[in-house]
Amino acid sequence: MAFLQKLRKDEDGSIVIETAAIMTVLALISVGVVDFGLAYARNMQLSNAVRAGLQYALVRKPVNDDYSAIIAAVEASAPAADPSAAREVTATLYCECPDGSASDCTTTGGVDITCDDGTLRKAYLDITLTEEYDLLLTYPAIASSLTLSQTVTARLN
Repeated sequence: MAFLQKLRKDEDGSIVIETAAIMTVLALISVGVVDFGLAYARNMQLSNAVRAGLQYALVRKPVNDDYSAIIAAVEASAPAADPSAAREVTATLYCECPDGSASDCTTTGGVDITCDDGTLRKAYLDITLTEEYDLLLTYPAIASSLTLSQTVTARLN
């Protein structure tokens, strides 16, 4: 009985237990910060890739709804992803008149087509890059992967 009372009052080693408990929590927080920091950095890389594709599109405008060269420029600029990650690149051309009404982009003659009122229509190009990013750990109330998406829009005329 005396031994148990002595053991109960003994404080040797309590700092080790407290430190181990705190270090576990700090390690988990640090891994989470690194994990989401890597996801943020990947999102910036995707942003740079779509901007590179947009620069390509501004120099070489899409012809006859052929966006393959623009999509190839985006994919070439985006760093290699995890082979299991799903990546999708889309390019969409749409046109509208200055009053905001939709205009047909498929009319022959390129992007410099006039609207019904004689004004020049505006042609826009949207480029979107979407990728699944797998997190290092599974966090409560958060999915094990994030969908990263970047979109840029430019007026072509």
